[in-house]
Amino acid sequence: MIGAGDLELQTKQALHNIATILASENASFDNLVKLNIYLVSGSDPRIGYKAFQEVAGVLDNPPLVTVLFVSEFSRPSCLLEIDGIAVIEDKD
Repeated sequence: MIGAGDLELQTKQALHNIATILASENASFDNLVKLNIYLVSGSDPRIGYKAFQEVAGVLDNPPLVTVLFVSEFSRPSCLLEIDGIAVIEDKD
């Protein structure tokens, strides 16, 4: 795991993973309409927000973001999970 116990590094890695998935469909963070962020209780969501701005930049239409606090994940060094929904125009 990259950034074990480090919320900023884990957030950036998760966002880079999302960017890679989006790019595979010729999309970007601009296509995101919803993000669900699950944080271990006691984590500071502002750290994740700052990391999002650093990775995604300032977006004209940022996605709706829901932050949910959980007691823990199966791997204790994991501090967050992120899932999202993107809208991508069908080119066919």
